[in-house]
Amino acid sequence: MIKYLIRNFKVANPRFEHTPIQMAKLHLFYLMLGANVLKGLIYLTDAILTHHGDGSWRAIRLMISSILIIMVLKRFPGIIKWGIHYAVIATILHIYYRVFNASVGTDVVACQAIYMVVISAFYGLNKWWGSIYTIVASAAVILCHYIGFRWTGLHPLPEGLNDLYIVINFLVILLAHFYFHGVLYSTLREKDSLNAELAEAALAKGNFLSMMSHELRTPLNSVIGIASLLADDHTNSRQKEQLEGLKFSAEGLLSLINNILDVNKLESGKFELEEVRFNLETLLKGITGGMKNIAEGKSLGISLQVDKEIEKMDLLGDPTRLGQVLYNLVGNAIKFTKQGKVTVRAKVVRQVGDLLTVKLEVSDTGIGISEGQRKNIFDPFVQASQNTTRKYGGTGLGLSIVKQLVNLFGSEIEVESTPGVGTLFYFEIEMRCAPVQLAEDETTGNNDTSLGELSILAAEDNAMNIFFMRQLFKKWGIHADIVENGQEVLDTLMHNNYDVILMDMHMPVMDGIEATRAIRLLTDPIKANIHIIALTGSVSENGKARALESGMDDYLSKPFQLEDLKSKLLARASLLSNR
Repeated sequence: MIKYLIRNFKVANPRFEHTPIQMAKLHLFYLMLGANVLKGLIYLTDAILTHHGDGSWRAIRLMISSILIIMVLKRFPGIIKWGIHYAVIATILHIYYRVFNASVGTDVVACQAIYMVVISAFYGLNKWWGSIYTIVASAAVILCHYIGFRWTGLHPLPEGLNDLYIVINFLVILLAHFYFHGVLYSTLREKDSLNAELAEAALAKGNFLSMMSHELRTPLNSVIGIASLLADDHTNSRQKEQLEGLKFSAEGLLSLINNILDVNKLESGKFELEEVRFNLETLLKGITGGMKNIAEGKSLGISLQVDKEIEKMDLLGDPTRLGQVLYNLVGNAIKFTKQGKVTVRAKVVRQVGDLLTVKLEVSDTGIGISEGQRKNIFDPFVQASQNTTRKYGGTGLGLSIVKQLVNLFGSEIEVESTPGVGTLFYFEIEMRCAPVQLAEDETTGNNDTSLGELSILAAEDNAMNIFFMRQLFKKWGIHADIVENGQEVLDTLMHNNYDVILMDMHMPVMDGIEATRAIRLLTDPIKANIHIIALTGSVSENGKARALESGMDDYLSKPFQLEDLKSKLLARASLLSNR
């Protein structure tokens, strides 16, 4: 029984935390109890000198109880809340005893006591208890006008002692406000200082992520690019398959980097979806085709089912982020499936005007997810169980990113699963149908346009990327000069004419932003208005905005798809040939 009472006492009275506000409450209580000891001495002096000891016991009781409570609080500061309740209730009883006393009534001391109840309850407890106790204490000065009952036995203090009593109360009120004012503004200053530190930390975090993005994505650009070039040119099917595997692994690493960086973007609320023209079937074929080698390596089948209505239809949306969602879902399906197959489906749900709602599904015949585990799988850095992490690996970021990206698309990711049978992830997404393109679209130009007509200046400081760019330009039949920093761009541009500059944004000596601004200020209008495409491994929120604000005409993040760069250069070549 005793153990039960002690345990319940500990639960109701948690360990005292030495925070500034808790210490302020404790000091306020000590102050008021200490004042009670002094006031008890005043009453004891008056009882002995003026009233032949009448009232001495009341004064002694006040002093002893105050000292005992101080000693208890010193030993158990965690019960401060109950101590404040006790003190407030005792003070309210004293107020009523004083106000309803025939010899005293509502005097300055009673009003001071009411004010101390307000201070103790609001500062020491909370706004609700403060309101309740304030109303109860203040009601005494009104009720005494309607209730005729009066106590006797409390003798008013002589003027000198009464003034001393009032001074003690005023000192308690003054010191309480002084102390809590100091705690309040000290806390506010600490908050401002902490906010400033957090802002600096957020800026440093953003700069670090931008730098790490550039440092990681730049070498991946050359790995993926060279692998693509070699795979395109290789005639040996086995070696071509190995190169495709190398490319896929590099793209998998890129996806992981994107996931980590996207967590920061999504948390900051600075994530926006693009709206570009793309073909959903082509996107899905690219994902399933890229995963085919991995699936076949585990003897799994992978199939794609697309409704005929959308096979040749172009849509407006964000294919990069939609691809990231599906890449994660398909990758997970393959990872957690030992035998059987993985199926990707795209079904038309409805079409209203040019708005098309498509249901995308990824199903597998894998290990499945229990009902209890489904609640946590979308949390960042969490997988279904610790055994899952040890056996299958992974960061636990994939499904968290999937959920947040699907939410940005205005949808919800749903999951159905039976352990040992398989899992189905699905969501519906609404996209606008792209307008039908004319046969002679200005953006594509005519078929006679050749990349070989372009003269390009490329700025790149990474040795492997320089090698990759040289091989790429050679394959496309493009004449290109490659320099290693922004200052060399300016120097080379002074002596030569170019159609396009491919400008890396992060370079030594002079970066791409500075170089672009300097080019736009050149006196030669042809050179000053040269078409500049930013190439950067940074994916910070304002990277693209900074590039365009500096005067660049277009933007391409590394690692880029060869077809993306090719289409931009073809569009530029077409425009130049039509002038």
